[in-house]
Amino acid sequence: MIYEYECKKCGTIHERVFKMSDFPKTVKCECGGQAKKILSIGAIHADTDVPWLPSASEVLVKHHEKPLTTRTEYRQYLKENHLAPIG
Repeated sequence: MIYEYECKKCGTIHERVFKMSDFPKTVKCECGGQAKKILSIGAIHADTDVPWLPSASEVLVKHHEKPLTTRTEYRQYLKENHLAPIG
């Protein structure tokens, strides 16, 4: 699930992905402050729910290779080709 956290120090809202049974009540913010879980509508993080994957697949995958269709395939492709995601 995707959970939202709001930083007490800077007010930034962060999204983090955790298992439903394993989410922390606070996470560390980039500013060094603590971000507390806020009440929001949860979102399911599906392996195929990746709107940018087709364009990433066009850039990364060579014409003779199978296109990437899931987030798991994308991560595996990066790992096998010694690449790292940016952002």
